[in-house]
Amino acid sequence: MVSLGRGLGDDGRSLISLDPDDLRAAATATTGLDDFGDDWWEEPFRRLCTSLEAEARLHLPGRLRTRGEIQLILQNRLRMVDLWAREPAVLREPVHAPIVVTGLGRSGTTLLHELLACDPDNRPPLLWELLFSVPYEDASGDLCDDEIRLMDEMVPAFTAMHENGGRLPTECIFSFAHQFSSDMYTGLYNVADYTMWRSGVDQAPIYDWHKRQLQTLQWVTERPTTRWVVKAPSHLSALPLVFSTYPDARVVITHRDPLRVIGSLTDLMATLHYMHSDHVDHSVLVQFMAMGFEMQMDHVTAERDAGDIPNDQIADVVYRDLVADPVGVVEGLYDGWGLPISPEFRSALEAYLAARHTARRSGHDYSFADTGLDLATHRALVAPYQERFGVPSEVS
Repeated sequence: MVSLGRGLGDDGRSLISLDPDDLRAAATATTGLDDFGDDWWEEPFRRLCTSLEAEARLHLPGRLRTRGEIQLILQNRLRMVDLWAREPAVLREPVHAPIVVTGLGRSGTTLLHELLACDPDNRPPLLWELLFSVPYEDASGDLCDDEIRLMDEMVPAFTAMHENGGRLPTECIFSFAHQFSSDMYTGLYNVADYTMWRSGVDQAPIYDWHKRQLQTLQWVTERPTTRWVVKAPSHLSALPLVFSTYPDARVVITHRDPLRVIGSLTDLMATLHYMHSDHVDHSVLVQFMAMGFEMQMDHVTAERDAGDIPNDQIADVVYRDLVADPVGVVEGLYDGWGLPISPEFRSALEAYLAARHTARRSGHDYSFADTGLDLATHRALVAPYQERFGVPSEVS
């Protein structure tokens, strides 16, 4: 892991502003645009900036990265709002029956998303598309790839935890980030007050933005889109909003022993926080993750059993089955949806799995014992979820 050298006694506060008004002004100066659209995003944006200054304890390189990460989102937001004003037809683009992949982090959502993206009729959003949605002179997927390479150089272990790249299918958190209410920010920075505030706020506006961004990508690329296939673990906590935004959505939920993934996901979050701060309390992250998982599993179980969402539009996939027979799982999903698996799709699946097997780096592993949590206590808390969805224990 390379050294993140310091250069200023105040870690850059005197030179690199994270004041919300300064960030807005810089985005306007860069783009020549000043209409940010609806004003819902303002409160989460300002709360995020407050938490960054009060809690995140950013070091100098982290402060530089944070300034760039936020300004990039603001600039993309300005360009999209400008496009919608100039071209009202963008927001009349139909978004038909998207496939929405969700589930706990590290439960196979990325694998399943990429498998489904092999279908020529499915379109996944790529990272560069969500960050540079309106093409302009300097925008290309190369810029995102350069960012990922910089991340690799700062913390090389990160790519063993999660593969990323400008032209790879990516998560919807990058879309939600434009409304400044997104798990992306919780993943990158220690912003506990911001995160707690978000948990009590109606998130419907972030889903409205999500749909508008998919419509934008359809329109700007002039590329026929049969259906989108999107992915984010955060959809798991917002299934009613998924279906109110996309009534014909096909949702797939992946399931895995929560105790198996707590350690790995905590280590991933700690690594992302380290890119921005020297002050990372791993034990606090563990407690946060465990409490969040256990509350989320109770919520999902109750929500599904109450029948408040259309269960006939939800398919469940157990991680063990997905890893053992990925093609069989995809075949089962398509059979349930009444969709054919074309020869082109099958060929692409085989090629993807062969490349994944030979080219991917060894997976990131992290033991439950390293979390310091009591196994018996936490097993009892997640047992009802495991029984409800037939999820085997992987930690004993």
